[in-house]
Amino acid sequence: MKQKDSLIIKYLPADYKDCFWEKLTNKPNVSVKELFDLMFIQHPKWVSWLLKLRDFIVKPLNLKASKSFKELIIEQNSHEIILGTKDKHLTFYVSISCFASKRNEQIASITTLVKYNNILGKVYFLAIWIFHKFIVHRLLKRAIRKCAK
Repeated sequence: MKQKDSLIIKYLPADYKDCFWEKLTNKPNVSVKELFDLMFIQHPKWVSWLLKLRDFIVKPLNLKASKSFKELIIEQNSHEIILGTKDKHLTFYVSISCFASKRNEQIASITTLVKYNNILGKVYFLAIWIFHKFIVHRLLKRAIRKCAK
């Protein structure tokens, strides 16, 4: 499957974009559902703690509290899962994908798109941006390591 066939393309343009990817070589085919589960259902306890802290901090700002990641799925196919939500301050979409690139090789990636709906959305995202990059990249690397076992 080519990148132009990716589901996340239809959610562009965005004010912020990032993408982290890892190559899986000589491993059994990893499904996108397995990748999603390892990253967002079986995530480490420190991620749960950070999400609870985030919810506590943003409650006075009238931002939505975290839902379960399964509740955020808005579409999927055999190679990609799209999560997303919209509130009055910002809209975000996350793509988790796992595409075959060559024989015995896959590319697993996570892409984030953020659209600011107002200045508070931009300020909020700028405040969490460094945590976002650190957490997302670590979750992907962790999932790839677990797939290798």
